[in-house]
This record gives sequence, C-alpha cells and structure tokens, in this order.
Amino acid sequence: MLSGAEDIGKVVNRANDSGYEAYAAQLKNEEQDIILGNHEERITKTEEGLASLEVRVLNIENDVNGLKIKIQDLDGKVSEIIVDYVSLSRVSQQNLSSPINVKNSYSINGTKVIGQRVIGFTSATGTALKADFNADQSFSIGATYNQSEIQTLANALIASRQRIKALEDALRSHGLID
Repeated sequence: MLSGAEDIGKVVNRANDSGYEAYAAQLKNEEQDIILGNHEERITKTEEGLASLEVRVLNIENDVNGLKIKIQDLDGKVSEIIVDYVSLSRVSQQNLSSPINVKNSYSINGTKVIGQRVIGFTSATGTALKADFNADQSFSIGATYNQSEIQTLANALIASRQRIKALEDALRSHGLID
C-alpha cells in the first residue's frame, strides 16, 4: 500500500506541478496576447501609414509624369529656338526670313539710321536718273548769257531733279516716305 500511496503522492505532486505550469502558461499567454494586441495595433497603424504613402507616391508619380510631358514640350521648343533664333551677342551675320516690325527706329552703335516714316510727300513724276552724276561739275558763264550756257545750266538742273526723283523713289520703295 505504501507503494500505492507513494505513487498517488507522485501523481498529486505531478498534478500540482502541471496545474502550476498550466497557470504559468496561461499568464504567459495573457502577456503574449497583450504583446500581440500591441503588435496588431502597430501593424494596423503601419498599414494605414503605408496606404497614405502609396497615395502620396501615386500623386508624386502623376506629377512627375506631367512634368516629363512639360519637359518634352519645352525640350522641343528649345530645339526649335536653337535652330532658329537671332542672338543679341553674336557678331557674325544673321538672317531673318520674315518681316520685322519696329515701333520707333533702327540704330547702329547708338546712331539712329532709320526712323519712322515721313509723310506728306507728293510723288515726283518723270524720269529718274540712276546713271553717272557729276556733283562737282562747274559751269562757265560769260558776262552775257548765251543760249548754249543757258541750255547747259538747264540740262544740269534737269539731271539734278532726276537724281532727286531717283532718291525719292528709293526712299519710297524702302517705306521711309509716303
């Protein structure tokens, strides 16, 4: 019997140990439930944060795509400008293939060379002289005028008037007078 009592004592001790271990395991489970609850809370907040960041990343990607399109457009415009521009600092000859409209005047080194159109002129008629013209031609005239001297002066006056007409035609063709 003793041996049976000893066995029962062992079983009881073992049952007590198992009860204590079960209680300790329950306490440990409760601690882990608190830790897991905390982890779950943190995971939920992190997931919400990630979702917010995903939205921000999508918005940024859309902004970047929009900027890429604008950059491509600007790059195309810059390429056009590089091929077809007039430089203010270039010293070599530049050409314009289109008309240019200037409000007041053209200047070279600060000196006005072409200004606004002068109006009020009536067009000259007759022949314009664009041939040789001796501006230094002198005329000899005697004490009494003869027909030959007067005719020479008249011819010089006609040539002068024809040269004036040629200059007027040139000014008019360049739009400097009306």
